Amino acid sequence: MERRALIAVALSVFVLIVFQFIYVNPRIKKMPPPPQRQAAKNDKTPSPATPSPTTAAGTTTPTTQSSPSTSPTTPVVSEEEKLLTVQSQLYTVVLSSRGGVIKSLKLKDYKESTNKEIFLFKTDALVPAMTLGTREQGASTSAINPITLLPFGFTTTSEGGIINATDTKTVVFEFAKDNRHIRRTYTFHGNSYKIDLKDEVNGLDPYYITLGSDFYDDSAVSYGAHLGPVILQDMDRIEINADKKMDAALPYTGNIKWIATENKYFVGAIVPLTRPVESLIWKKDEKMLVGIKGSQAVNEYLLYAGPKKFDILKTLNVSLEHVVDFGFFSFIARPLFWALLYIDGFVGNYGWSIILLTLLIRIPFLPLISKGQRSMKKLQKIQPLMNDLRERNKKDPQKMQREIMELYKKHKVNPMGGCLPILIQIPVFFALYKVLLVAIELRGAPFMFWVHDLSSKDPYYILPIIMGITMLIQQKMTPTTMDPLQNKIMMFMPVVFTFMFLSFPSGLVLYWLVSNILSIIQQFYINKTPDQQPPALLSPS
Repeated sequence: MERRALIAVALSVFVLIVFQFIYVNPRIKKMPPPPQRQAAKNDKTPSPATPSPTTAAGTTTPTTQSSPSTSPTTPVVSEEEKLLTVQSQLYTVVLSSRGGVIKSLKLKDYKESTNKEIFLFKTDALVPAMTLGTREQGASTSAINPITLLPFGFTTTSEGGIINATDTKTVVFEFAKDNRHIRRTYTFHGNSYKIDLKDEVNGLDPYYITLGSDFYDDSAVSYGAHLGPVILQDMDRIEINADKKMDAALPYTGNIKWIATENKYFVGAIVPLTRPVESLIWKKDEKMLVGIKGSQAVNEYLLYAGPKKFDILKTLNVSLEHVVDFGFFSFIARPLFWALLYIDGFVGNYGWSIILLTLLIRIPFLPLISKGQRSMKKLQKIQPLMNDLRERNKKDPQKMQREIMELYKKHKVNPMGGCLPILIQIPVFFALYKVLLVAIELRGAPFMFWVHDLSSKDPYYILPIIMGITMLIQQKMTPTTMDPLQNKIMMFMPVVFTFMFLSFPSGLVLYWLVSNILSIIQQFYINKTPDQQPPALLSPS
C-alpha cells in the first residue's frame, strides 16, 4: 500500500508538471448570439447630445448645433493618414487618423533580453488596436469572419505632432459620413498604464471595438504561458488558445467584466464602464481577435496596456487583477506572492527571497515531515517480518492482510505515514510553483553568479543538474520498502526530473533545489536518531 502510494504521488507530480509544460487548457463556453432586435428594443439609453467643440492636442474646431447624424461639421473622410504621437512617462503611443486607432504602443521601462524594445501593439498589425467594426449584414452564425472592420476616416487638427503627456492629456477624433457621427476621446495619464476611452456614437448600432491582432508574442521565452484572448465573465476566466480552429465567431454574453489579449507578463485589456456588453471571439486570416460590443450612445471604457503587475492592476478597481492567473490554488498562491514581495523588500534579491520563503513554508510542515520520515524508517525495520508473513500466507490473502495489520498495530506503524506529508504539501507546492511561474517581478531579476534572470532557464544548466543530484541523494537516504527492481525503476525519477527541469525558469529550479536540501538535512537527522522502540520488538511473536 505504501509503495503504491509513493509511486502514485511521484507520477502525479510528474504528470501535472508535464501537463503544465505542454498544454494550456482552453475553458470555452460556447453561447448562442444574443437576439439583436430585442437588445436594441430594450436599450433606452438616449443618443448623445450635440457635440461640444472638438479638441485635439489642445486646439479646437468649431461645431454647429444641428444634429450630428444629418449635418456633419467635419470633413467627410480624410483619405491621407495622419499620425499623432503621445509620449507618456511609461510608454509611447502612436494614434492614427485612419480609424482613430492605436497604431503602435511601445513600453519604456521594459525591454527584451536582447535589449530590443517591446511593442505591445505593433505598427504592422493586420488589425490595429481599437479598430471599430460592425457585424456583416445578413451574415450567418457559421460565417468564418462575421465582422467587417470599417475603414473609417477621422480628422484631427494636429498633423503628425507629438504630445508630451506628463500629466493628463486628451486627444479627440471625429468622424461624420452617411448619417453616422462618431466622436472618440482618448485621455492619457502621465504616470499610469491606464488610458480612458469615450465613444459618442450616432448611426452605428451596434458596433464592436477590438484589441486588434498581433499582440506582443513572447512565447519563445515564456514557459507555461497562455498567449491569446482571455475574457472575464462574472468571475470565470475564459482562455482561448491562439491556434484554436474556428468556423464561426464565438459570442460571450452576460456580465462581461473585461476582454483582453495576453502573454506571460503583459496584457492589453478593455474594461467596459457604462453598461453590460457582449464580447466576441473570431478569426481573420488566421489571426485570433477579441472584441467588445457597444451601442448607439455614450460608451466609456478603460484601456490598459502594460505589465501584469498585481498591485498596479488591483488599484484600478475593475477586477483586472484576475488577468494574473495564479491557478487552481490561488487562495494559497496570493498570500505566498505577497510574502515573496514583502521579503524582497528587505532582502533586495529575489533569489535569496525565494530561499527564505522556502524555509518559512517548510517550518509548519517540519513536525509532520519528521513523523512521516520516522514512519518510513519503522516500515523498513519491519520489512523482513512483512516478507515472512507474505511468504507463509501467500495462499490465504485474507489471513495475510489481517496479520500484516496486526504487525502494524504491534509496532505502532502507519503504512500511509510516509505519504501523508507529501500529499499535504502538494497544494502549497503547486501554489508557489504558479507564483514563481507568472510573477513579472522575477522577469530580468538576477540571483548571483551566472543566474542573471530568474524567469529564464539556467543558461549553463548548472542548477537543474545540482537539483537532480540532490534528488538522487534524497532518494538514497529515504527508507523504502520497495523490492530491488522497483527501487531501481524509481531511481530513474531524478534523471527524468533533471531533463524536464532543464527548460524551467531558474526561480522554480532554485525553489525545488532548496526544498531538496532541506529534506536531505531533515532525513539525515532522522536516520541518525536512535529508534525509540527497543530492538526486541522487531522479532516475530
